[in-house]
This record gives sequence, structure tokens and C-alpha cells, in this order.
Amino acid sequence: MRSVFVNLEAPQFLAGWRPDAGTLFLPALSESRVGEEVAVRVGIYGQPIRATLFGTVALVRRVGRPALPPGVELSLDRTSLAAAGFLAAASRGETVSFRERAPRYAAERPLTLVHGRTRFAASTLNLSEGGCALRWSGQLPLVGDMLTFRLGRGFFAPSAQAVICWNQPGGPVERSVGLRVLAQGRAAKAWRALVAEVARSGARAT
Repeated sequence: MRSVFVNLEAPQFLAGWRPDAGTLFLPALSESRVGEEVAVRVGIYGQPIRATLFGTVALVRRVGRPALPPGVELSLDRTSLAAAGFLAAASRGETVSFRERAPRYAAERPLTLVHGRTRFAASTLNLSEGGCALRWSGQLPLVGDMLTFRLGRGFFAPSAQAVICWNQPGGPVERSVGLRVLAQGRAAKAWRALVAEVARSGARAT
């Protein structure tokens, strides 16, 4: 999955956003290929809101002109549509209260991760149905990096993939990253069961 940070002027975002079609044109990533999955961290100049949008490249314009700059059109994931809508509202100058992630529960749970060729243990800071935040030791991964983790113990425990949504240096010791869980089938059920167990435990919701 390719990742990129993009800061746009408000008129740029509004010109590229097609809410009915669920598509967004970005004057970036023109080296991408149609069908490629991307994670884009989007900011609007003059606004505090930032959002990570996920989608698939639907169109690539490698050569452009002032009225039609090079870039890509993304077909956004369903889960990214609300975030894009909040960015559009902020671009129009509306006052918005934006929560990029689903309600999450503050809880520590151990996870065994595989990032590249490295296998290591980590613990969550919080969890939600969409993902989690983790304490991270060592060099921080890049936004858009993929990793896998196992849900439960035993040889037949399901494994899930996740993508890094954000990273936070925090300080010389404490580092953290945010994961969007990309689970299906048994892994998706296992992740939802884990979050439900944390919710029933009385963990603080934020």
C-alpha cells in the first residue's frame, strides 16, 4: 500500500471531492497505477483537521496543465467517506467536531506483530472496532506500512493484516502508532470479540 501526506488549499479539496461518487482527485501520486491501494493523510491549509483516507486509484493523469494538474482520482473506501465529508465541511469554513476514529477503549492487550521480517511483542494503548493504538519500540514505521498479527493463541489462531495510519514520536522512550485493522472472516470476528471483551471489562471509552 502506497502512502503520502498532502496539504491542500480549501478550494483544491472542494474541486476534487465528489461526494455522490465517493471519489477524490488529488494533485499527487501521479506515478501510481490504476487499481493500486493508497493511504493519504490529508490536511487543509488554515484548518487543524487532518484525516487519513484510504482508497483505490481509479484514474491517473501523469501530464496536465494549469486547469487540469497531474494527479490521481481515488475511489474512497466506504469507511473513509465520513472523514472526507468532514474535510469538505472544514474547507467550506464550517465549524465541525471531527472524530477520525470510532469510539475506542483504553486498555492494554498483548499482540504479537510481524513487520517486514521482524517479529516482536507489543501492547495496545486503546482499541476500537476499526483498529488500535500501540506502544512502539525502535524506529517508527511509515504511514501506509503493512503488518500482520495473530489473534489468540494456538496454531490455528487467525491472523489479521493492519496498515499504519499514523505514527507519533512522543519522546525519547515512549513512541506509538495507530493501526487500521484489515480483517476478514474468522480474523474479523476474533477482533470484534476482543474489542467487545474489553468493552465489557469496564474499560474507559474515549
